[in-house]
Amino acid sequence: MLSELALSSPGRVFLSINGFEIYNYGVTMALALLAGVLVSNYLASKSNKFPKNIFVDMAPYLIIFGIIGARIWYCLLNYREYLLFPLDVFNLRMGGISIHGAILGGFIAVLLYAKLNKRSIVSLCDYAVPGLALGQAVGRWGNFFNSEAFGLPYDGFLKLYIPPYMRPSEFSEYSYFHPAFLYESILDFILFMVLFYFINNKKNFPRGTAALVYLVLYSVIRFGIELIRVDSEFVIFDLPFPAFISLIIFTISGIALIIKLTKVYK
Repeated sequence: MLSELALSSPGRVFLSINGFEIYNYGVTMALALLAGVLVSNYLASKSNKFPKNIFVDMAPYLIIFGIIGARIWYCLLNYREYLLFPLDVFNLRMGGISIHGAILGGFIAVLLYAKLNKRSIVSLCDYAVPGLALGQAVGRWGNFFNSEAFGLPYDGFLKLYIPPYMRPSEFSEYSYFHPAFLYESILDFILFMVLFYFINNKKNFPRGTAALVYLVLYSVIRFGIELIRVDSEFVIFDLPFPAFISLIIFTISGIALIIKLTKVYK
């Protein structure tokens, strides 16, 4: 029956080799990075604006700075835990990354690469965002395997089973929740398709347009998803911190996009 359609994580471990466990989360992140780099590299190569395989060459910068930014941002938001166990900051196998931190780290990587290779920062950002959106769509499934990033209790058409040890104490009596990770994955994939179509078909779009469109639309997506998620501990003005940050990014990027389009089409 449709009312019984429920998702349930198969577990965290993808493979165990002589006691060393490879986690589904790590495999998913690797696939997300690969998909993102290849898509951005394809679009950039097709544009004839950059050398062939520029995003493949840039990948080490993007991966290193993206992971560092994502980890630092997460640890700052959960500083109480890491004040008690500071060495856990370096234990990535325990999980804990933030997409806003990854975006910031990735931007720093693009900035450094552009400066070192005398490339346009803005143009590189334009071609980076479709891959970023696709990577986010794939990467959200890592949350599924970890039984995290879920929403409020929900027992409707499509629901997510969360094991008791992963449920917040105030929802311990509930078994099923909104699959917030899935909602965002689908919306991120739609965002990817919009950006891919735009860049692939608008050959002479104003520099920075695609990057600004990404920031505006992803901020809308994240703001909406955060309103149903139950795992945000840091709150500002009654908003989960990621929603608050998304609101700021939306406002700044939206104003910048309006100004840019007004100048182009006046």
